[in-house]
Amino acid sequence: MRTIARSASAVSFAGLILGSCAFTTFPELKIPAALPALDFDWKDGVKPLFTPRQVELHYTKHHKAYIDKFNAISKNEYDGKTVEEVIKTVSSDATKTVLFNQAAQHFNHSFFWKSVTPGGKAISASFKGVIAKDFGSFEAFQKKFEEAGVGNFGSGWTWLVYNPATSALQIDNTSNAGCPVASGLIPLFTADVWEHAYYKDFENRRADYLKELWTVADWTFVEAQYKRAISK
Repeated sequence: MRTIARSASAVSFAGLILGSCAFTTFPELKIPAALPALDFDWKDGVKPLFTPRQVELHYTKHHKAYIDKFNAISKNEYDGKTVEEVIKTVSSDATKTVLFNQAAQHFNHSFFWKSVTPGGKAISASFKGVIAKDFGSFEAFQKKFEEAGVGNFGSGWTWLVYNPATSALQIDNTSNAGCPVASGLIPLFTADVWEHAYYKDFENRRADYLKELWTVADWTFVEAQYKRAISK
């Protein structure tokens, strides 16, 4: 198991090659960008983790702001492309950092909304075994993931990803708008550790937020992502 910290713009040559593969997380997430429809009613919150007000602020204010800014500065240049195509295209271009940040934050938030669901969905015994293979046990993974999230300084994201180069799972920390797809990694699950994601309900208690995140984790989605990843 490796825990890797990445900046918003860092990307390796090997990552660019891997990132160009056919795998697309959200083929339906196209430009012009728009708020994705959620699999639950955000007006009910994401119980027992998030209150309706927390989700309202996160989804309709913060997430939407990234979308609006992306559409404003992209000026229809990328219409018809997926958000992931845009991320992979501009991630290594220092002149397009602002555009990358908006696109990546749109992707990251969209992925976060898929990672959680009210009441959570239980992990299967078979996928628990997959996680145990790379982390020792499911409980060890949870502990390492929480530690990585707490240790992710400032704003950013903590991810469970599949690394095609090693055919293994790993925990990946990204800073600010950092996004695994820019480095050729395939995201399976994420925790938004920007304070706006949890401050209304947890104030500055990030560790408590991360510990409670498991109560709403959608392991059906995570496992489906994993199966798609290893089939490519």
